[in-house]
Amino acid sequence: ETNERVRTGIWVGDCFIYNNSSWRLNYCVGGEVTTMFHLDRPMYLLGYLASQSRVYLIDKEFNVMGYTLLLSLIEYKTLVMRGDLERANEILPSIPKEHLNSVARFLESRGMIEDALEVATDPDYRFELAIQLGKLEIAREIAAEVQSESKWKQLGELAMSTGKVFHFS
Repeated sequence: ETNERVRTGIWVGDCFIYNNSSWRLNYCVGGEVTTMFHLDRPMYLLGYLASQSRVYLIDKEFNVMGYTLLLSLIEYKTLVMRGDLERANEILPSIPKEHLNSVARFLESRGMIEDALEVATDPDYRFELAIQLGKLEIAREIAAEVQSESKWKQLGELAMSTGKVFHFS
């Protein structure tokens, strides 16, 4: 339950898109609120065009602004919230690569860390997820790829605490 004042809002399927009195453009899927943009002035929602994957807003001077909100992302999150992971995984390939870390953070927030690791593309984020899961081999591959001393140190400490030994070739 979120306590905030909605200025204008619209439903797109199971997703509620709204802006609030703090000048934020948000969407809510299954009780999870995501801030899309921080607006620089009060604006009012005009609607959502699925064909363009854009939310349109207007200000008092009749300036129209459009912001991208992927329908595939909304559908994916909705299906995950409903527990329909099979259908969600069918939609995943249609989500552009630049949005996959956002998907991974969503999955992590749902406690689906294994799935988040599968989806994440950012090496630093993938490393943290691998460490959380105790997947030392994946963490080692990432540490070797990015050549980060702090990652090697973190990996070494975890390996020592779990009694794992690595062979380097």
